[in-house]
Amino acid sequence: MKKQSFAKGAIILAVCSIVAKGLGGIYRIGLTSVLGGEGIGYYQLVFPFFSLILALIANGLPITVSKLVSGELALSNKGAVKTLMKSALAYALIAGLLGGVFTIAISRLLAGAQSTVGVYICYVAIAPAIVFVTLAGVFKGWFLGSGNMTTAGISQVVEVVTKLALGFVIASYFLRLGTIQAVAGGLLAVSISEFAGFLFVFLMYLKEKKEYKNILPQKVDFKFFSTLLPISLSGLVFPIVAFIDSITIVNLLEFGGDAAGVKHYGLLTGPVNSLINMPIVFSMSVAVAIVPAIASAMTNYDVVSVKHKTAMSIKVCFLLAFPFFAGSAFLSSQLVNVLYPSLTTSDKNLTSTLMSVAAINIVLLSLLEVFDAVLMGLNRTKPVLINVAVGGGIKILIQIFFVPRFGIMVCAFATIIFYLVSMLLNATLYNNLVGKNSNLIKSISKILLSGAIMSIIVLMTAFIKNDILALLLGAVSGGVAYIVCLVVSRAVEKEEMMMLPFGKHIIRFLQRTKLLKEKSHYDEDGSTRL
Repeated sequence: MKKQSFAKGAIILAVCSIVAKGLGGIYRIGLTSVLGGEGIGYYQLVFPFFSLILALIANGLPITVSKLVSGELALSNKGAVKTLMKSALAYALIAGLLGGVFTIAISRLLAGAQSTVGVYICYVAIAPAIVFVTLAGVFKGWFLGSGNMTTAGISQVVEVVTKLALGFVIASYFLRLGTIQAVAGGLLAVSISEFAGFLFVFLMYLKEKKEYKNILPQKVDFKFFSTLLPISLSGLVFPIVAFIDSITIVNLLEFGGDAAGVKHYGLLTGPVNSLINMPIVFSMSVAVAIVPAIASAMTNYDVVSVKHKTAMSIKVCFLLAFPFFAGSAFLSSQLVNVLYPSLTTSDKNLTSTLMSVAAINIVLLSLLEVFDAVLMGLNRTKPVLINVAVGGGIKILIQIFFVPRFGIMVCAFATIIFYLVSMLLNATLYNNLVGKNSNLIKSISKILLSGAIMSIIVLMTAFIKNDILALLLGAVSGGVAYIVCLVVSRAVEKEEMMMLPFGKHIIRFLQRTKLLKEKSHYDEDGSTRL
């Protein structure tokens, strides 16, 4: 199996994630039209607990397996990899089945706590997905640790295409029985799509593992659970906070006199968060790719490579997040009008306002994802857990005190504080470990200046009355201005361009025009030139 460079792997994961998120966004938009505001509210109520269960048993698997596999392969210990896979798959099967059964067992209790008793059937519909996600995570981790990002990336596309093909049909069919039944149908499609994703990576694994056929299992000194536990705990805060939100926000809104609490919660966690999270897929792809890269570098004591790859990842994520922030913040009304025409005027106004406020999270969460991944690769999972928990605790307290009085808008501001506090704490820890990077700070300053100029241009297009024209002109004019400012200020180097979409073509053009600043001492794979 051919190993891919860190930059190439991140690009492949990003492209697949962007395609998957784009199709997933189409699914959410269409599902909102089918289910309506209240229906999407019920749909969103189920996911926090689903995400919490996955965080407890499954989400740490791809990173754990990839980290251990990459470390052993760096030492040419293929027999150890074979032993690791047996342990990981045994855990995944048992944990997945227990998670699915547990979800079904307490489904009525969960629905009662959320003041929507009938939603229990939605938990039953999505329970099988827990098994398939858990098993698929082991195989994805094996491919990531082996340097093959393509298979893990394509599996995301397989999942969302299956969901897109079946979701509307099933939800529409059950809509005649009631809104909650239609929501359950949409969630059943999620379970089927996760099975499709699992089946894909499993079949690819059977094909690729032939190179291990004549290799005997080897005793190893690593402990699977001691590696999985801290990684799982570090990613547990986000779903815990989301689960607490799913129970408290609707009740807090209704306590404050908001009779449409479920709908307003659905608008924030559905249309708004779906659009906000879509551009974050690149930073998440970089985060997934960088953990095995750092683990492999640390195995070989290549500290220089670690510092280079982390700085490059932080800079590229910031570079890509800023234009999406500008578009979401200043063209939120146009985005909502075009993408969610079925919403009422009042719902559109609330959704666009929430999006304008929450847009900064595109930048904050992108940086937080990368810092989290870097620190986990450096075996600093406990401080990451504490830092994110502090931010999450502050968010919950703000909502408890202010949501009943000021409504759903408080949740948007509280989330900003959550991500900002967590990101700053992790950034401080990172700086203490590797030292301040003056070149990185200088480059980010140039990106900020370029972004400010772009934002002014985008804001001007917001006054155009035609929504589609405003979006097109904002994207084109703002994008061109941003790129020109970045090139003129020489804010981006060759390795970083390699991680961008169409990076090779951009580099070739800039080399011909003599605008590229050749400065780095690294090859495309991040290794030092000797």
